[in-house]
This record gives sequence, structure tokens and C-alpha cells, in this order.
Amino acid sequence: MRKNIILFAALVVFPALILSLPGVSAQPDLSQLIQGAKNNLYTNSRQITFKGPKSGEGYFSADGKKMIFQSEREPNNPFYQMFVMDLKSGVTDRVSPGHGKTTCGWIHPNMKKAMWSSTHLDSEIKSKVKAELEERAKPIKGRYSWSFDDQYEIFESDLNGKNVKQLTKAKGYDAEGSYSPDGKYIAFASNRSMFGGTFKDTFTDDEKKLLEKDPSYAMDIYIMKADGTQVKRLTKSVGYDGGPFFSADGKKITWRRFTPDGSKAEVYTMNIDGSDQKQITRLGSMSWAPYFHPAGKYIIFGSSVHGYSNFELFIVDSEGLKKPVQVTFSEGFDGLASFSPDGKTLTWSHRNEKGESQIYLADWNHTEALKLLELSTNESGAGSTPLAQLTSDVNESDARTVVKYLASKELAGRMTGSEEEKLYTDALAQFFQQLGLEPATGNNFIQTFEFTSGVQASDKNSLQLKGRVDKKLKRGSEYQVLSYSKTGPFMAAPVVFAGYGIVTPAAEKIQAFDSYKDLDVQGKWVLVLDGIPENVEKEKKLHFLSYSRPQHKITVAKNRGAAGVIFITDLGLKELKFEGSLSESTLPVLKISTSVFEQLLKNTDYSSYKKLVAAIEKAQGILGFPIQSQYLEAEIDLIFKKSVGRNVLAKLNPTANRQNKMLSKAILIGAHGDHLGRGDLTGSSLARSDEKGQIHFGADDNASGVAGVVELASYFSSPEVKSKLKRSLVFAIWSGEEVGVLGSNYFVKSWKENTKNEFSQNFEAAINMDMIGRLREQLQMQGVASASQWNGLAEEMTLLSGTSLSLTSDPYLPTDAMSFYLAQVPSVSFFTGSHEEYHSPRDTAETINYPGLVKVIKTIQILTEKLAFTSGPQLTYEKVEGNKGQKLEGRSFRIFLGTIPDYSQEGVKGVRVSGAAKNSPAEKAGVAKGDVIIEFDKTKIENLYDYVYALQAAKPNETTKLSVLREGKVMELEIIPLLKE
Repeated sequence: MRKNIILFAALVVFPALILSLPGVSAQPDLSQLIQGAKNNLYTNSRQITFKGPKSGEGYFSADGKKMIFQSEREPNNPFYQMFVMDLKSGVTDRVSPGHGKTTCGWIHPNMKKAMWSSTHLDSEIKSKVKAELEERAKPIKGRYSWSFDDQYEIFESDLNGKNVKQLTKAKGYDAEGSYSPDGKYIAFASNRSMFGGTFKDTFTDDEKKLLEKDPSYAMDIYIMKADGTQVKRLTKSVGYDGGPFFSADGKKITWRRFTPDGSKAEVYTMNIDGSDQKQITRLGSMSWAPYFHPAGKYIIFGSSVHGYSNFELFIVDSEGLKKPVQVTFSEGFDGLASFSPDGKTLTWSHRNEKGESQIYLADWNHTEALKLLELSTNESGAGSTPLAQLTSDVNESDARTVVKYLASKELAGRMTGSEEEKLYTDALAQFFQQLGLEPATGNNFIQTFEFTSGVQASDKNSLQLKGRVDKKLKRGSEYQVLSYSKTGPFMAAPVVFAGYGIVTPAAEKIQAFDSYKDLDVQGKWVLVLDGIPENVEKEKKLHFLSYSRPQHKITVAKNRGAAGVIFITDLGLKELKFEGSLSESTLPVLKISTSVFEQLLKNTDYSSYKKLVAAIEKAQGILGFPIQSQYLEAEIDLIFKKSVGRNVLAKLNPTANRQNKMLSKAILIGAHGDHLGRGDLTGSSLARSDEKGQIHFGADDNASGVAGVVELASYFSSPEVKSKLKRSLVFAIWSGEEVGVLGSNYFVKSWKENTKNEFSQNFEAAINMDMIGRLREQLQMQGVASASQWNGLAEEMTLLSGTSLSLTSDPYLPTDAMSFYLAQVPSVSFFTGSHEEYHSPRDTAETINYPGLVKVIKTIQILTEKLAFTSGPQLTYEKVEGNKGQKLEGRSFRIFLGTIPDYSQEGVKGVRVSGAAKNSPAEKAGVAKGDVIIEFDKTKIENLYDYVYALQAAKPNETTKLSVLREGKVMELEIIPLLKE
């Protein structure tokens, strides 16, 4: 049901855009706009229509030689009719019938027909014409408003107006249509849902009254086949969605969405299946009639941001990440703009002070537009990259080509959300398309997602130590918030120290490592040292590296039930820096200074930070303990800057699959393509001091993995191999792995939304390749405990490939494979080991073992064949417990004892009570005035914080021990805690 909003929209479509209702006003946000002097975005402006008082909405044909437009230019007809102008000869012909109201035309890409909307079949059209002529003859003109006539239908005809065919036949306003670039689809606006039929909506009585005054309230975007069949609804929002136009590649639609009261509108984009609906402008004004430039990088639109009497044209980048730039600077109305197919000519409609409107043309400066929007001027496209020359078999030359391209200076480290990421993802998307693969989601190989790319801290942040050390810490010297922290208030909880906070599986010649050995961290703040142990052998240190990233340490703590994570370091305390993000900010994350940590170490076995670190190094890194009677509470408030990451997702279906749907469960084959840029934004760079700010090329991490995906996609898409497939294969290049497995996590979470299926319903297995370019003695196959059958498959792989495998069980890995395992899909990751060049500028294309890389890819090829050449179930998902602790009861202080604390507790070790509530558990247990509680439920009580925490952890309705000190003697009582009502 639509929301019950008793407002009505005062919407007017070209040519009169001034709101016709008094009292409705918008408050534009000029801070969201790049304001400045006039620019050179267009030159050689000229008017091209002169006949009649009003002409507008001009749109080019696919060859750029014709324009369709609407015009009031015929005597005795007060309404718009549709005309086609030959831009070479200037000859204009009417294509609409010549009677009725007509609007919104478009020439089909085949240049043989046109589409337009009209009411000429309305039986009452003659009386409506008469009434309109009488109204216009009056000396005092009424305010103009657009007619949302429910007799509008969409028609097609040839370019001479012959062979008229009705395409829509549903009551309601069907108009504002445009063809897709391939001519297969029409996107249009309709309010048919208010009249019943297939898309009927339910409206309240108040909304029904509203719709009588404003039928645009029910307007939404629809798409249908060009012959009028297979109508599908794309939007369903309160208020007017209208004016849809396709991008030049046919993958996106842009449109305007009005607020429910019609006072404001913003520009939006979506995929042509209705997914990924995204707001592009935030000007708080009437921003509408958006249109993509053919390059796809920006959108032109009109806006009332300078006032309703002065609409101007603006451009904005297609992701909505930049501030819009003003295009026109003239009095009156400028809007309804579009571009010629080559992007070199701009057309728009201009209305002067007299209310007369005509169409204009101008030469467009695309390079200047990119410059003003701070967008890349690289127009070479994916086809000019080396990927276009790859062959269909797995070979060293192709693998080398992929790695060298991704690890090049041009791609500058491939930072998530960067312009370089757009370059390589576009190249990979085009490569997959050339192979004949299909988009794995929707109609686009690129899947975008929003992520945090910058952060600021507000004044609301606080950190309070309570218990043995009672102190409010100062942000900027004693503590700092981390950029991937969860925000909000966090209640006081105990504190436990967990060494370096690292957990690694065993590897060849290296034992498993667990900083949490014998530690219970459930519901507690976990203190961990930054980095990795130093006093360990080189091989072990390299093994620790990929498990030591802060984001992974947080994931490990989360899986063990921690309430939050605190890093101990003196680095980066002064200012909050963006150090990356997480796919989910599920824990509060802070850092404290070593001097603050030393205060917490008092009354422990370690009197100083240095002595503790020395003891940890001596113990080979494993040494943890609870910090008794110490608690911490915090409030974290962050202001985030957002950017957009890009996954590349392609699907290969078996040859026999004619419906283009995944057969059985698919196999997911992926690797992450992003890296660290210049290493200065993620906090995980291991660059030496003389390497700061240099490009982190990421050849092994993870251009090598991308090479594996590309090579396998080439191999399996060859006709001979494809004919053997019994399952679909999905090839994926993930974004955002280096800042928290963001892209793979988004893919999993969006899958159900897009398909209505659980992720595990559609995928049999996930194969991940992360750092496979440094093969030495063995190839690591990680996460085999995710399915019992992996070990048997590993036997077959090693025999057939001759590759020595090292199997590790733990599926909780610091890479994208974990996203799929948590979605209950058996998942493994392949890895050739860490090295000294990891996360540094020294990880270059020259350091890759290319024969070894090919050997790894061919080994994974064998595994994929084993899984994909059989349609039946092969793998059984196994749940491996990542959290061995027991879940706490009562984390919201919901237990009632009835003790009445005496809050004058100074000098008391324990909690003194002033009595017990009548008929309470405490009274029944015999608690008396003056008793000092020293133990409850096997928890030592030294202060109020101990007592509060013990109450939170207690189980209701079970007999529990309570120890009190009464007149110098210890008394043991039995008490039954009750659950609060």
C-alpha cells in the first residue's frame, strides 16, 4: 500500500515548469553545486525551430540526421503534434494523426518508424479541443499545467505518419517513452496502477482524493518489448517517476523522481531490469529531464536550483559522486536537453519571458565536460587494452599479458573506487562480452556498490575506562577511533588482552597459531597488539602477514563473540584517518596508546608494556589474559564519505541451455582485482620508508588471481569445452577485497534481492584465487573443511596435474572465499604463499613465476572440470565453528535480584547494599543491610562494574551462589535471579 500522504503534486511537464500551486516551495542546496563563471561547454548556439508559439523535446535519430520533436504549429489545433525534421534539408513532416494531444516521440534505431503518445482515440477529444481554444482566447491566462490525460496511449507509425499501430491498451497516462539503443525495448511512464489491471495498487481514501487532483502521484517507470508486449514495472515509489531514457550501451536508465508533494525532483539511474536504483543529484530543487551523454560518463539535466523562473542546464557524473556543473546561463527556461549519437551536438528547449519556447542546437565540448567534472579523459575503451588479444587456451603468454596490464603504471595500484578501477573493470567486462559470456546479474557485467572511502569524527565521541582504572580518555592523544568502526553508544563491558589477535591455520613446516588460546572473549572488549610478532623465524613471519590485517583481526574477534576491538599502538592517534572499511561494521573498533595500556597492566604480572611485549615474543606470540575488574564504555560517532566500487560478473551457460538460466547449481570462480593504490589510504601498506607514496603494483596480489579467472573463462568458453558443461560457471572479479572483502560480500547480499533465492540455492561451490603467482614447492588449497568432499577432489587434482598440494582446513580466511562460506556455500581458496614484497611497491610483474602460475591455473581447471562436467550434487556444506564460546544471557541488564546498592562505595572492595526490596530474591535469600557482595555466580565482585556485568550474565530462575561479607565474616547465600517483566 502506498503511504498515506495528504499532499498533492503540482507537477508540470514542458513547457511551463513553474509550480502552479501557491505555498509550495523548495529549498535548493547550493552547496551541492559547482558554482563559477560561464564555461565553454557549448558553442555556436542556434535556434532551429521558429514556426508556432511552442516547440520542444527534440531527440536525434540513431544516425544523427533527423530529429523528432513536439510542436504547437497547426491552426485550429491547440495541442502538441509530433514532427520529424530532416537536419540536412530542414524539411519537417508531421507523423502524428493531427488531432488529439500528442507528446514524447522517439525514432526507432532502424530509421523506419517512430513511437509517440497520443489521445487521438479519445471519444471526447473534440469537446476538449473546443474547451482549450476557449480557455486560450480569454484575456487573462490561467496557469499552465500539464495534462495527465488517462486517454494517452503509446503508438508507432512510419516516418510519414502511416501504418499507425497502438502499442499500449491500458487505461491511464502512458507516455514519456523512449526506445533502447538496440530497438528491442521501450521504457515509459504510466499511472495505470490507479485504474486497476495487472499492476493495480491499493490506495487509501485520502490517496484517492489526492489522485483526483493529481494523477501523477501514481506515476512509475515501466518497460516493454518494442511491440508492446511483456510489460514490466520497474519502479514503485510514492510520487511521480517519469521521463526514462536509456544509456548509449543500453544497460542503464536515467529518470526523474519527484517527492510526494511534487515540490522537488532528483535525478536517478537504474539497471534496465529495475535493480540498483540510485539517486544521482541532491540539489533539493526541481531537477529533471536527465539524459546520458553517449560516452556514459555523465548526465545532462535541467534544474530550478536558481529559482523556478530560471531553469538552467547542468551536467553530473553518472555515479553521482561529483558536484553538478552548470551548463547554461540565460534568463528564462532551459531544459529537455539531449545529445547527438556522436556526442558532439547538444539540443535543448529554451522558453523566453513571453512563454514562447523553441529548440536550439549547439556544438558540445566533451573534453571540457570531463575536465570540469574531474572525470578521466581516457576514451580509448577496453578494446585498446592487451586483453583484446588473448587466446582461448591457458598459456604463459596470456597470463603474462594480464598480469603486466593490471600491474602497470597506468592502473596505478587499482585502488577500490578509483578511476583506474573503472578502466580495468570496463576492459574485463568487454573481454567477457567478446567471449560470448552473459552478465551474471541483470543486464550489465559491472555490479556497483557503495562503500566508505573517507571518514570524519564528530564531537560526540568518548571513551571511558571504569573499574580499577577509572578515567575518561582524550581523543587525539590517548585514543582514536578507526574508520571501520561500528557507530553508536557501547555499554561498559570487561576487557581481555589477546596478544596480537592472530589466528592462522597450519601450513607446511609451520604449526597453527591462535592468539585466543584458552581465552574467553565473549561479550568483552579485546585488546590486541598492532602488527605481527617480530621474534619468529622468517617463514612464520611471512605466513602471519596475510592474517594480520586489522580488518581480519576484527573478523576473528567478531567470530569469537567479542564486544569490540582495541588496537594498542602509538601510531595514528593524533588524527582520525581513513584506513579502509569492512563489508559490515559490526564491532566498535578503537586504538589506545601504550601509556594508557600500561595503566591497565597495573596489578597484573606485567608492570610495563615493554616487559609484556618481551614476554609475548619469548612465548612465540601467544600470551593472553583477562584484565581483572576493568571495564570500558564508549560512544562512537563518524561521518562517512561514500564512493563506488565495481565488481565484474560474467556467466557461462552450457551449450544446451537455451533459456539463458543457470542449470543446476553454478560454480563461482573469482579473484579480487583491487589493490592498495599508492598505499596511503588503507593502512595496510608494508612499504619501506623510502617507498612511501609509490605505486603498489599488486602483481601477485592479485593480478595473478585475475589472470587465473581470465584464463579459465577463455578456456571454458571455447565451443569444444563449453559443450561438455553440465553446470553454469560464474566468473567474478571482486572489488574492495583490500578494504574488507566488500565486493564479494555485496554480491552475496544482493543475490537474494535480485533473484529471490538464497545464495546457497544457486551455487554448488566457490573457487577463489588470491596470490597464485609465486609457486614454489606447494600450492596451498585453503578452507577444505567447508565440505567433506574437497579432500577426495584434492587427491584427483594432484594426480592429474602433478602439482603438490598443501591442504588447510579453516574456512575463515582473510580473502573473498569467506564471504561465500558464510553464505553456506563450500568454498576454497588457492594461494602460493606470502613473501617480502607483499603489500609493497616491490610486488611487480617481473617477480611472478609465470610457468608456475600457468601450472596453478591448469590445476584449478581440473578441479572446475570435475565440478562442472557433472550436474548432480557433489559437495556437502560443513559448518565449522568459528566461535567456541557460549552466547551470553541477559546482555541488557534484565535480571532482577532486588538488592539496593549503597552508592557511597568509597574504600569498599565489593558492593555494599543498603537493603533488599520486599519479596525480592535478595530478601528471600537473606541479604541484609550493610552486607558487602564479594562474589556472585562465580564472579569475583570488587566494584559496581563487576556487579553490573555479573547481573547481565546471570541466568534467570536458576539457583545461584551469592557471597557477602557481613561483620567481617563471609556468608554464602543461595539466590534465584528473576527475569524482569
